[in-house]
Amino acid sequence: MNKAISFLVFMVLLTSPKLYPQSVNGVIVEKSTGEPLIGVTVRIIGTTIGTTTNFDGKYELKNFTPGSIQLAISYVSFKSIQSEPFKVNAGETVSLNFEMEEDDLELGEVVVTARKNLENENILIIERKNSTIAIENLGAKEMSLKGISNVADGVKKITGIALADAGQIYVRGLGDRYNSTSLNGMSIASPNPDNKLIPLDLFPSSTVKNIIVGKVYQAGNFADYSGAHIDISTKDSFDEDYFSLSFGTGGNLNTIGKEFISSDKTGNFFSSNRLSPTIKDMTSREFSAYILETDPFGNSFSPTKFNSLPEFSGTMSLGKTARIGSNKLNLMASLTGGNSRSIRANGYTSTLNTQGDILNEFTYTSYNSELKIAGLTSLNYSFGNDNIINYVLFYTRNITDEFRIRRGYDSEGINLIGSNSLMHVYSLLNNQISGKHGISDKVKLNWSGSYGITGSFEPDRRQIMFRTDAEVISLFKLNQQETLRYFGELNEDELEGN
Repeated sequence: MNKAISFLVFMVLLTSPKLYPQSVNGVIVEKSTGEPLIGVTVRIIGTTIGTTTNFDGKYELKNFTPGSIQLAISYVSFKSIQSEPFKVNAGETVSLNFEMEEDDLELGEVVVTARKNLENENILIIERKNSTIAIENLGAKEMSLKGISNVADGVKKITGIALADAGQIYVRGLGDRYNSTSLNGMSIASPNPDNKLIPLDLFPSSTVKNIIVGKVYQAGNFADYSGAHIDISTKDSFDEDYFSLSFGTGGNLNTIGKEFISSDKTGNFFSSNRLSPTIKDMTSREFSAYILETDPFGNSFSPTKFNSLPEFSGTMSLGKTARIGSNKLNLMASLTGGNSRSIRANGYTSTLNTQGDILNEFTYTSYNSELKIAGLTSLNYSFGNDNIINYVLFYTRNITDEFRIRRGYDSEGINLIGSNSLMHVYSLLNNQISGKHGISDKVKLNWSGSYGITGSFEPDRRQIMFRTDAEVISLFKLNQQETLRYFGELNEDELEGN
C-alpha cells in the first residue's frame, strides 16, 4: 500500500509544471535604430509577474500558470505596447520580439517675452555705450545703493551737472533757460513761470525707474533747448508689493525758535485769497464806492508774529500688483511734502539811474517760508504677449511767502520805513497715457498723449511805506509804487501727442 502511494506522488511530481516550466522570452529593440533597449518593463496582464530587459534588450518570464496570456510592454519616452493574447502550454517556451517607437510629445506654442530692465546699472551702461549721442543715465538700483532720496539728489551725481541752492540746474555751464525736462518722454511744464524746469526734488526716488540726461540736442525732442534734456522715467512694472514711509526734520540755528514775521492771510494751502470776479470789471469810481461798504480783502497790512519751528519733510510710497488671468496690473502711488523757513538779516538793496546816482537805498530783514506737496499715481496694465498701457497722474502745489521789513531813504533824503508781503502759489496737474504694442516680431506700435494745466497765482501782494520825521510816522504817498495791493493770476494748458 505504501509503495503504491509513493509511486503515485512520484508520477504527479514528474508531470508538474515546476519540473518542466513554461516561459516566454524575446528581445526588445528600438524600431528606428534596431538598438536594444535596456530596462524595458514587461509584465503579464492580470498578474503580478513581470521583468525588465537586460543590457542586450532580452527578457524572460517564468513560473506562470499555463494558458492564454497577454503581455504589456512600457518604457519611458516610448509608446507602450500591448500584445495580442496567445496560449502557452505547460512546459512550452514561446519567443516574442518587440520593436518600440519613440513617443513624440508635441507641445503647444510657447511665447517667451523679455523686457530690458532699465533700472539696472549694467543695462544702462550698455544703453549709454550703444547711444549715438552723449548721454548720462542713473537707474533705480544705483539710486537705492547710494541712498538717493529724490531726482534732484540723483542728478547731482551725474557728471557735468551742477545744482544751485535755488534748485537751478547747470549743465556744462548752461543754466535753466537752456535746458528742458520731460516725464516719461513727454514734456512737463514748470509750475513757476519764472523758471523753465520743474523742481526735481518733487520726484521721490521710489517712483523713478531711471534718469537720462542728453547733453546735446536730440531731433526727437522739442527744439526749445540747447543745453541738456533731462528725462525722468517712472516705474511701470514691479513683481513684489512694497510700502515705504520716511520723515525728516532739521533747520537753521538762526531760525529755529526765533521770532518769525509773516503777513496776515486768509485761505489755506489749497485755497488762497482771491478777489471777487465782479471787482475785475469795476471802474475806479465803482470800486471806491464798493469798498466803503464791503471789505474785499478780508485781511490787513498788520503782520503776525510767532516762533519758528523746525523744518519738516516726509515721503510715502506704495506699490501693489495684481494678476487678472494671465494679465498683470500694477498700481504705484507716492506723496511727498515739506516746509522750510529762513531769516535773512542785514540785507541791502538800492536803485540807481543810468548815471549811477542812487535813487533810494534800503537795508532790510526778510522772513522766507516755503511749503510744497507733490503726488504721483501710476497705473500699468500688461496684457497679451507684448501689450502695455500706462497712465500717470502728477500733481504738485508749491507756496513761497516772503515778508520783508525795509528801512532807508529816497533820493531826496527822506527817511522811510515799510514792509513788503509777497506770496506766490504755483500748481501743476499733468496727465499722461501711453501704450506699447507688439504687432509682430518686426512691427511695434508706440503712442502717447499728455495734458497739463499749470497755474501761477500772486494773491494779494501788499506793499506799504511810511516816512519818519522826528520819530513821527506818516503814510508816504508821493510814490504810488511804494504803497499798493496787487492780485495776479496766470494759467496755461499744454496738450501733447505722439
